[in-house]
Amino acid sequence: MYRINEEKMFFDMEDGQAIIINSMTGYYYGMTPLGSVIVDLVLKGVGRRSLLARLKALKDCPQDIEEKLDAFLKELVDKEILIADDKDEECPEIEESALAEGYDLSVEEFTEVQDLILADPVTEVELGDDWEPLKTQE
Repeated sequence: MYRINEEKMFFDMEDGQAIIINSMTGYYYGMTPLGSVIVDLVLKGVGRRSLLARLKALKDCPQDIEEKLDAFLKELVDKEILIADDKDEECPEIEESALAEGYDLSVEEFTEVQDLILADPVTEVELGDDWEPLKTQE
C-alpha cells in the first residue's frame, strides 16, 4: 500500500522507534510507539484495511481509530515520507508494547540537526565500491 520515498528519505527502526531522515531538507521525524509500528508495518506491505482490522481488535481501541489512522497516513504522504503503492499484505499481530503511549498517532518533525545533515549527507554504499569491510581482531 505504501513505500518509503527513497529519493528523499532514510528509514530505520531501532528498539521499536521509527527514525526517518529527509536528506533534502535535513529534517528528521519521530513517532509514538504505535506510530512507529504502523510505519514499519506499512513499509512491509501491510494494507490499510488489514491494519485497521488489527488495530480495532486491540484492547480499549478508541472508536475514532479509523480517522486517526487515515490522518496519520495522510500526514506521512503529505510530508513526502511515504508514497502510495499497490502492495497489500496481511497484518500480523500488534504487540501491546506499541500502546505504551496509547493510541496517539502523530509525526514529530525535528530541525535542530538540519545544518549538519545538509552539510554532510548520508551516502549509502555497497562493499566493492572502493569500500572495504572493517577488519576484525583475531
